[in-house]
Order: sequence, then structure tokens, then C-alpha cells
Amino acid sequence: MKNKLSLKQLTNWVVLFFFLLFLAIPLIKIGLTAFPFAQGGDFAQFSQIFNQKWQTAFSNSLWYAVLAASISTILAFLLAYGNNFTKIGQPFLMINSSILQFPMLLPTITYGFVLIYAFGKQGLWSKLFQHQLFNIYGSIGILMGFIIYTLPPIFILINNAMKYLDARLFLVSRLMGDSPARTLKKTIFEPLYRVLAVAFLQGFFMAFTDFGVPSAVGGQTPFITTLLYEGFMGTIPDFQYGAMIAITMLLPSIISIIVLNHLQKKIVRYEKPQRVVLKTNKLRDWGFRLLFLTTSGFLLCIFLILVVIPFTTEWPYRIQPTLVHLTRFLEDDSLRLTLRNSLTMAVSTAVIGTVLAYFAAILTSRERKTGRLHNIIDSISTVTNSIPGMVLGVAFLLLFGGSILHNTLAILIISTVVHYFATPYQLAKEALQKMNLNWENTAKLMGDRWIDTIRRILIPNSKLTILEMFGYYFFNAMITISAVIFLTSANTMVITAKLKELQHFGRFNDIFMLSLFLLMINLIMQGIIQLLKRSLTNHEQKTSFRLSLLHLVRPLLRRLQQR
Repeated sequence: MKNKLSLKQLTNWVVLFFFLLFLAIPLIKIGLTAFPFAQGGDFAQFSQIFNQKWQTAFSNSLWYAVLAASISTILAFLLAYGNNFTKIGQPFLMINSSILQFPMLLPTITYGFVLIYAFGKQGLWSKLFQHQLFNIYGSIGILMGFIIYTLPPIFILINNAMKYLDARLFLVSRLMGDSPARTLKKTIFEPLYRVLAVAFLQGFFMAFTDFGVPSAVGGQTPFITTLLYEGFMGTIPDFQYGAMIAITMLLPSIISIIVLNHLQKKIVRYEKPQRVVLKTNKLRDWGFRLLFLTTSGFLLCIFLILVVIPFTTEWPYRIQPTLVHLTRFLEDDSLRLTLRNSLTMAVSTAVIGTVLAYFAAILTSRERKTGRLHNIIDSISTVTNSIPGMVLGVAFLLLFGGSILHNTLAILIISTVVHYFATPYQLAKEALQKMNLNWENTAKLMGDRWIDTIRRILIPNSKLTILEMFGYYFFNAMITISAVIFLTSANTMVITAKLKELQHFGRFNDIFMLSLFLLMINLIMQGIIQLLKRSLTNHEQKTSFRLSLLHLVRPLLRRLQQR
């Protein structure tokens, strides 16, 4: 009698087949397009892309990515230090930390447009100062856009790591009479150097693979992402040339994967974080207050454009307040369709991606002995974020062009699920690894099926993590542009791709209105998720209190019954 395929085994193969079909085969397709061996092509063709234009574009991408990541890492470190090692009031820190994370709710192409309307020749601040402070197109605009883009995630990463620094290191340093510089080195820099390296690499990779900022304020400065876009979406598309450029974009990904894997093997762990006793230093506190106010104020001054320009009659000539542009926007069927498409895609991506990432994490984290299949799934799931979104979009375009998926929302959903899979997977894996591995064995002895164990035990104990996974997928699906720019059509246009289209027609009022609606949607979703988290947390606390109370009262009741 043949053994039946269990639901767990079937799930293993479904996850593996998903990655084979929507990750491995598309990447192979890029290689076959770049090197058409069947047509007598050889590696000599690869040298054709290393012309002066490619060299300039690649060096620009490397240089600006390194510079932006370096500045963001230094600034994020200072802000995180001020958030954890000063006596600034908590309300002040919470407000400013929220403002620092504000850009994560908008696509990078919007950064470019608000910078133009803030500091361009006819920009808001240029008008107020009565002259243009600097040329926003080119180096300054690109660097500012990249810093705004990379600062929030780097700050979150370093700030979270600082919360877990061992307070005993500070105590020992003080007892040893170390100088402030030595104390900083021994107690903060050395324990955090791996986190700082990871933060820098993340910022570098984000800037190197970004398309939104260079396309908006790049001007005549070529970047590897804009070169890739021209190869596939230019006046005369050259798929082979574009595929070769896509392969060169993978080089930083390979280096990032190798370095990150090396750093993750040397993680410093502390048993229990303790709050550091801080000395009173008004000069230090006011210095960091000024840093927070400068950074937050700069961000607010830039994004103020979103609520000023679309509600003026005709910027900069007639600046009377008006709702004409809002009314016109609401009456435009194509713009309303774009909003619906974006919402549908974001919700579908969040649901499908969360389910797939959660089940993949169950397969790789809830077994005492993982097999080869589990290790393959874990390896693939971990590196998906390291593949540039534009490369993934090109791969899908080459493989699924003309298929049943072509020009559908389904292909946008699948590409986004694959592109952002690693982080939700890691969130689920970390949560599931903390749970008792004996739960499944106990449930099995009681006759429960594997799916019943997941439904009754694992999911109830990881609801907060599932909400975080859903939110991560939703927000990124709303603001992503790199992959979807190659895959949208007139009927499946999403907000970020529509912004690029509107740029060609100079319809900046509609650009800002769309961006404002996108921001409102993300803020509403963020509020809903926070309310659900708070509700679940309160429910868990009440349940824990009742169980503790029952544990105390039960022996007393037994004694009374015995008497």
C-alpha cells in the first residue's frame, strides 16, 4: 500500500514549486535572454554593454548609494543614541521618531516630486527665500532623496539594537575610569558594529536599486536603474541589452548576501536588557533636541508640499486655496481605477504573502530535525529581498509576457509577494521558534491533525506577528515601483506606476493628489493595525491575569472542599 501524501508534505512542495516557478525560472530566463546560445551568441556579447554610458551609470549608482548609506547610517546612529542615552522627554522622542518614519509611507518617486516643488526654481521655499537655494536636479536632489529613503529603516534597525545593549558594560567602563571616547567605543561601537554594518548594507542596497528618486530628480545623470528602464521601456526596446544590465545589477546582491550571512553568524546576544543610569547633562540633551528638531523639521518642510500644492489654484502664479483639483481628481475614472487597483493589489498581496510566508516559516522552524527540503526553502526565503525589484520585474516580463498572467493584477501580486518575502518570513520564523516544540507532539497524541494544531495553537500564539507581517506587505505593496513599473497596463495601473506616467504629461496636481490619497490609505491602515495590536495585547494581559488568579485561588478552593 502506497503512503499517502500528507498535508504537511504537500505544503512543502507547494512552497518549493512557488519559488521554482516565480523566482528560479524567471531569473534563468534573464540569463537565457542575455546570452542567446541557441542563436550562436557567446560571452563576447556581454562586453558590448561595458560602454561609457554603462560605466558612468554603474559608477553613479555605486557612488551615490555608498554616500547616501554612509550619511544615513551616521545620522541614524546619532538619532538612535539621542533616543536611548539622553534625558529628553518621552513624548518629544515619540513624536520625532514617528516623523522620522513618515517617509516609509510614500513611494520614492514622490520624494523627487516634493523636492522639486520645495527647492526648484518655482518651489515653495525658493519663493519664500526669493531665490533658489541650490539646483535640485542632479547630485544634491538625488542625494537628498536617497537619504530621505534610507534613513527611516536604518534608524529603526539601529534604534532597536541599542535598546538591548548590556548596561553592565557602562557600569564597568565608569568603574575603570574610561574617557568618554573610550566608553563610547567599548560600550556602543564594538557591540553594535555588526548592526551598523548591516544597516549600511541595507541602505546601500536600497539606494543602489531605487528607480523612483533618479527618475524624478536625476536630470541628465544616468543610473543603472534608469538605464535598465530605457532598455525595456525606451523608444527602441532592446531586451538582450536590458537583460545584460539586469545581470550586472545582481552583483551587489551577491556581495550583500555573502557579507550578511557572515555577519549573522557572529551576532552578540544579551540575556536581559537593562536600562542604563544616565548622568544629567543639559548640554548633551539640548544638542540632541536640536538634532531631532532639525531632522524632523526638514522632513516636514519637504512633505508639506503634499498638502499645499494640490489645494492652490495654479502654483506658483495663483496661490488662492481651492478644491477644484480634488473635485477633478474624484471625477477622473482612470485615477479612481488606479486607487482601486492599488488597494486590491495591496490587500491581496498582504493576505497571500502572509499566508505563504507563515506556512513556510512553520515548515522550517517547527521541526526538531529539518530535512534538505526545509533547508532549501529556508535559504530561498532568506535571500529574496536581496534580488533587486527591477530585476524581478524584468524577469517576469520576459517569462510571462503574452501568457495568461500578462497585464493582470495577479502578476503584480505575485511579483510583490516574492520580492518582499524575506522580512515577513523572518518575523514568523522568529516568533514560531520561541514557542514550545512539544505542542505539536501533544496535539498529535490527542488526535489533532497538523492543520488543527496550526489553527488552534500556533496562530492564536502569534497573532501580533501575523498583523506585523500583513502590515509590512500592505505598506510595501502600496509604495513599490521597481517591479510593477514593467508589469502594469492601462487596466491594471497602480499608483506608483501612474505617478511615472503623469510625470510625462506634467500633471503634478494629480501626482500630489494621488500621493496624498496613498498616504491617507497607509495612515488609516497603520491606525487599524495599531488598534488591533493594542486590543490583542490587552486581551492577552487580561487572560494572563485571570489564569494567574485562578492558579492562586484553586489551591484554596481545594482546601475548603477537603474541610
